[in-house]
Amino acid sequence: MKKVVLLAVLFTGCIFLNNAFGQSAFDKKDSLAINAVSDNFEAAFNAHDAKKLAALFNLDAEFTNVVGASAKGRKAIEEFHAPMFQGKPGYFSFKNSTLKNGIPKISVIRPDIASVDIPWTMDKCILPNGAELKNRKGLVTLLVVKTQGRWGIAIMHNAELTPPDGK
Repeated sequence: MKKVVLLAVLFTGCIFLNNAFGQSAFDKKDSLAINAVSDNFEAAFNAHDAKKLAALFNLDAEFTNVVGASAKGRKAIEEFHAPMFQGKPGYFSFKNSTLKNGIPKISVIRPDIASVDIPWTMDKCILPNGAELKNRKGLVTLLVVKTQGRWGIAIMHNAELTPPDGK
């Protein structure tokens, strides 16, 4: 009986501490909000809007693309994407690209932190040399953090997945 009472006290204490530090249980609303991050990323990308895309990231976020180039901070992430969305010569061009995100796989680390894997496909990407990449496939991994009730991207790593034959 003493063990049951002790466990109940410990469990209640854990709930109190989580609530005291603003960490309530991960619930359906959180899952929907994280799915919305994926949907909003796709929409901002397809609108070729670097500002809206960057707004999905936390202020001190880190972004790494498929070729290993990176940007740190929301403003730098916006500046990183702007020339590509504009189709500026010498950059990858996403000016006419279409991104399609698959269903996110959410792995909860803590009630306020989750890892999210999102498969993606893309067409009409133009390389800096003018060649067009078709039927691109990849996987983006996000570390999302809930701060002041808002889920934001803290870290994003993007990987291109090539078919087994390399074509």
